[in-house]
Amino acid sequence: MQEEITEICLATRTSQLLSARRLIVKIGSAVVADIETGEVRGPWLETLIEDVVRFFARGQQVIIVTSGAVAVGSRHFKQLGRSLRIEEKQAAAAIGQIRLMLANEQSLKRHGFGLGQVLLARANVDDQRCRRNARSAFQQLLKVGAVPVINENDATATPETCLGDNDRLAARVAQIAEADVLILLSDVDGLFTEDPHDNPMARMIPQVSRITPEMETMASLSPARHGSGGMITKLMAARIAMEAGCNVVIAKGNKSYPLAALENGAPSKWFIPAAKETATWGVV
Repeated sequence: MQEEITEICLATRTSQLLSARRLIVKIGSAVVADIETGEVRGPWLETLIEDVVRFFARGQQVIIVTSGAVAVGSRHFKQLGRSLRIEEKQAAAAIGQIRLMLANEQSLKRHGFGLGQVLLARANVDDQRCRRNARSAFQQLLKVGAVPVINENDATATPETCLGDNDRLAARVAQIAEADVLILLSDVDGLFTEDPHDNPMARMIPQVSRITPEMETMASLSPARHGSGGMITKLMAARIAMEAGCNVVIAKGNKSYPLAALENGAPSKWFIPAAKETATWGVV
């Protein structure tokens, strides 16, 4: 019986990926960047873009939210031998952002797609007019065959004006774009009862429809190892997206072809909203 239930759940999840009209794929720093060398993981990124192109080929739309600018740009400050100050991190973000966009552009170009960089700040996603402008930009980019690739404007952000992590940024983009599925690619498979890096016996919770205080407590004990996020920010992102009727998936993304792996049943955690309102954006 348990095997049958698992098969049904897998079929349902795969169906939701296949039927989604619009997906947001968020890439974590530890997934897109080699933290030790500060290099973009080019071969891995190529496999992700191949996954994305396959989604487009079957009539779906994909918007990418990427972290990693600071991780990639920090290589220029390695000689300091200490943690970077805020102004150094901002400079690293400015350098790393160019390298990230170039790597994405090169991979997309090989498949006949363009790239449209969109840098957002907290004010952009909080202001109604800015949200409309962002939605319009996404539409027009997709209309001309350019994949929107989004990041927060880290080079100029301050604690008062930034969202703080790209998990929540991706959730807000899912709201703006009226997406059906938000995929958070991380260095873990999902939400665990304990940090799986510290306890190999930690148990994964595969699917929920409601985020509980107990889950938030568990997530708060698993801080980010790289970047500015962590499991607690992913739960916050899931809450935001679920309120907009968007399904959310946390999946391990550092293996090749991570979206194909997800379709084929790779371990993941799904957040399924109780009800989903019909989106009004339409296909462009």
